[in-house]
Amino acid sequence: MNRIADVVVVGGGIIGCSVAYYLAKKGVKVIVIEKKKGLSFGASGANQGGCALQLFHPPILELARPSLEIYRNLSQEIGYDVDYENTGSLVCSVDEEQYPDMQKHVEKKRRQGINVQLIEGDRLRELEPTLGGDVVAGVEEQEGGIMNPFKVNYGFAYAARKLGTEFFLSREVKKIERDKNRITSVVTDREKIGTNFVVNAAGAWASQIGKMVGISIPVRPRRGQIIVTERLPLNKRWRYILDADYLTTAFDLAAVEKSEDPRIRLGVAGSYVQENTGNWTIGSSRDFADYTTRVTMQTIRYLAKRAARFMPKLKSVNSIRLFAGLRPFCYVDGLPILSRLNSPRNFVIATGHAGEGVTLAPITGKLISELITEKTTSISIDAFAFSRFKGLN
Repeated sequence: MNRIADVVVVGGGIIGCSVAYYLAKKGVKVIVIEKKKGLSFGASGANQGGCALQLFHPPILELARPSLEIYRNLSQEIGYDVDYENTGSLVCSVDEEQYPDMQKHVEKKRRQGINVQLIEGDRLRELEPTLGGDVVAGVEEQEGGIMNPFKVNYGFAYAARKLGTEFFLSREVKKIERDKNRITSVVTDREKIGTNFVVNAAGAWASQIGKMVGISIPVRPRRGQIIVTERLPLNKRWRYILDADYLTTAFDLAAVEKSEDPRIRLGVAGSYVQENTGNWTIGSSRDFADYTTRVTMQTIRYLAKRAARFMPKLKSVNSIRLFAGLRPFCYVDGLPILSRLNSPRNFVIATGHAGEGVTLAPITGKLISELITEKTTSISIDAFAFSRFKGLN
């Protein structure tokens, strides 16, 4: 059966659904293709849903700020509660030797216009008694927040569907047809869809879609493992707490690969989010295991031990779920790829968000919709252009 759409979005994760919503909002006819039975199959359904503005550096910081602004009113805008809460964040350390780095972190963030404050360990425990005695200092910022990533994904899909977007689930893209420098159709295992644009929002599988149009997209899956605990009373002050080592494991692959610490080499650094239900999600880890989504006991033990050191009360709680997901990681520079190609000229890439897809989903959808409908964007995305990989294609 042949179908027609202005834009075909490949991938039903949080990025693909955000792109679909913002395009549909502009009156564009969109079809989203997802190879699984439901949405949130990839990284979108396997993360903690935390957005800490203090984690980001330019050029991603220039995307994270407006994305967080969108989140503040997103539930009202799309008519679907995504459980967004402006909780702020706390990056803290259990290593005395990291104290000078914490001070430098504060200075850098303030230069970037982020309101942060350094709080000593004893004062931290007065504000939040659940923090352990080993915590020497923490950096607080109030702009960040937490949300339910499943609800964000399904919320964007809900709003896009109300505006006329169609979702083709359990469909696998088999071929992308083109006429010289222009894509003409997308062929799935069930139908052919004629289209004016294709958006590759396939996450960790984006490189496979790229090959169908003859390009090499430098994205590979990077596994992350998470523990979910039983419900606990809500923390008094901070519900999004990060280990200072996260600044290395999440953003400095070279340092991770050079480290002699097996925990760091597995990318394990504490990332703790308490949902409004009281459950804690304990992360995070980062390793390359191809497309394997199994959890490993070595990594889970590191996560649990690290968590107990930051919050000793977690030693005695029960875990109710362990899971792993695959982040789309750009192995050239770690930055997202947000770009419209010259060849084929109607192929658009929106992937490579690594562990920041939830944070950047709203602004990514908005910018990609502008790129397609207006050929320009309200915020510069030059730093994320595909042309930066000149030697690969």
